[in-house]
Amino acid sequence: MDKEKTICLPICLHFHQPVDNFDFVIEDCYKKSYEPLIDNIFKFEDIKITLHFSGNLLEWLLKNKPDFIEKLKLMAKRSQIEIIGGGYYEPIFAIIPYRDKIAQMKKLTDLIRNEFGLEVKGAWLSERVWEPDYPSFLNDVGLKYVIVDDNHFRSTGITEEGTLYSYITENEGKTLRLFPINEELRYLTPWKPTYLSIEYLKKMADNKGDRMTLLISDAEKMGVWGTTHQICYVEGQGHHDGDNGKPFIPAFFEQIRNNTWIKSITLSEYMAKFPAKSLIYLPTASYDKMEEWVLPTQIRKNFKRIRKDLKDDEERKETYQFLKGGFWRYFLVKYPESNNMHKKMIHVRNKLINTEENLLKVEKEQLISVILKKIAEAWDEIYKAQCNDCYWHGLFGGVYLQFLRFSVYTHLINAERIIDDINSLISPRMKTYIYITPIDFIKDSKTEYLIESDVFNIYVNPNDGGTIFELDYKPKSYNLLNTLTRWPEAYHDSKKLEKEEVLVDRFKRNLLRLRFLHNDVTLEQLQADQYYEFGDFVDENFKVTSSEKEGKIAIIEMEKIGSVKDPDTDERTPVRITKDIYVEEREIEVIVRINFDEVHEKEKILNRIIKNLNIAIDIPFFFNGDTTKFQWESKQIDLKNDKKPELLEAFQFIGSHFKAYDETYDLSFEIDILSKEDSIKINKFPIIAYAYTDEGYQEIYQGINITPLIKLDKNLEFHLRLKIS
Repeated sequence: MDKEKTICLPICLHFHQPVDNFDFVIEDCYKKSYEPLIDNIFKFEDIKITLHFSGNLLEWLLKNKPDFIEKLKLMAKRSQIEIIGGGYYEPIFAIIPYRDKIAQMKKLTDLIRNEFGLEVKGAWLSERVWEPDYPSFLNDVGLKYVIVDDNHFRSTGITEEGTLYSYITENEGKTLRLFPINEELRYLTPWKPTYLSIEYLKKMADNKGDRMTLLISDAEKMGVWGTTHQICYVEGQGHHDGDNGKPFIPAFFEQIRNNTWIKSITLSEYMAKFPAKSLIYLPTASYDKMEEWVLPTQIRKNFKRIRKDLKDDEERKETYQFLKGGFWRYFLVKYPESNNMHKKMIHVRNKLINTEENLLKVEKEQLISVILKKIAEAWDEIYKAQCNDCYWHGLFGGVYLQFLRFSVYTHLINAERIIDDINSLISPRMKTYIYITPIDFIKDSKTEYLIESDVFNIYVNPNDGGTIFELDYKPKSYNLLNTLTRWPEAYHDSKKLEKEEVLVDRFKRNLLRLRFLHNDVTLEQLQADQYYEFGDFVDENFKVTSSEKEGKIAIIEMEKIGSVKDPDTDERTPVRITKDIYVEEREIEVIVRINFDEVHEKEKILNRIIKNLNIAIDIPFFFNGDTTKFQWESKQIDLKNDKKPELLEAFQFIGSHFKAYDETYDLSFEIDILSKEDSIKINKFPIIAYAYTDEGYQEIYQGINITPLIKLDKNLEFHLRLKIS
């Protein structure tokens, strides 16, 4: 008699929320997915499930949902569930240092062990990002296996049938078991009737019994996405074809129970029962969609078309297996704002390491104890800032979600404030300080200048138009330059979009960017960044002529010698521009000087330039509070008797003063412009990015831009005074 064909079905569910996501969002996910999903698993005692929780979400559940936790503990006791580990705050391991990888994994492993009494053997890889050195550090923390995408195996020559087994890999002689996720099941559940999943499993089953199809799903996919709550849990609203409207989750579990040839098993149980198929070495990879999203926008458009053509063409389908997209780390290039967060994280942790080394100077045991506690708090703030969600963009909002970027900066500035506290304990004279650090902050082989004090962080990039790209107000752990440039995206070519709806920027939204504009440029053209640029200063290199500290004042002086085009001809007139930045305690002052060379026999050209052009300076800023509670005012306009324009509405007025207020954070940002020119035209408009997310196309607020326009002169000087309180 032939042995019955069987197949192992490990199921893994991934529960995740970004650090500092809103409570009401997590509560909504809990009601729609987490609670009914775990309730159903609890009822089917014979169905084995592997679970993964991000540490911060598990903390939230422990604090807010004791009944949920008790069910998990009961299922753990009856060996129904396995809980795997990973990075506590869901980092991408590839972009955080070794020490942090180990610390984040140990923190989550300890929490699982202490709360559920389970040994953690496996690791979840955020966004399934894999790099070939992973076996080393995962082995160092005692983990035995990881889950990776089937996409990782394709370029090694392994076909769909080959992904029905586990493999083993190594780095530096340290081994790690790899479990490939099954693509077919991932797309069938919960979107299609359960019998289609069963038919696929039947097709993949064999007599030997060591095959497995790893079904993995975000828990949110089983109840939060679209209509999945109704499909998965509401009687009569499941699939009618084959399931007669029965909710997908109980219907699927019943199918597994009724078909005894399907072996429900955890990943650890499978690993203990069956050896690896073979040794394998995987290339750097993520899931296929991620490898598409990370590509530069124009290349992404082409890649998507090529991928679809290959997949749909029966004659060329085999070629598709070897088609690979981009490399996850390229998101740090594609989105400079993502790179800025990452490099600030590296910068702050380096400061913390230096502070740890300074602890050697301390002799008092009691003081050492206090400082060690603060150091641990600072490390945790840094780990929170490593949460991956806002470092990239694909189907979800990612880097476009401004409140998640704000969370990263808040935790990093919190860490800096703790470092300041520690340094003042070690050396009381460090309670107040200011200094300038020339450093390749962006890691692009060029030098940026960081002005850091107990009140401000002001990061200056001379190589990008002599602009400021970060402005932190430390008393409130608040980065006022947490703006996002409106980058062009591949999906902007969608037929569903009107082209005039989508505004994109030519230059990164930094502070102090200079533009030479014609008198005729409108507020709408400025807002759309669709005007002719007459100067060559907007994103060019400025030379730092001086960076020094005088007492409690930090000063950076920059200059560039360039040219401005004649409005009527192609001839250009030389001009020298200097930008001086002064930072003193709670004051920031910027002095801009524009001096034209008077070239003999070209006076008419210079006169046309003076007559027809303006100098504009960008002052973008970001408020994180409730947008309905933003306020603004100016000393030059009286709107008491009229409806006051909203901060996020485009507006233009003549004046030299602007003040905005974020009521949620009790924070104000004030601009004063001092110039001999008394007819300064101030343009105000919101920075709104058009992004595609899981909820469709969305207009997402990214900040506010103030652009004063000042009439040119042969020798023009104006001052900006910026106050934050």
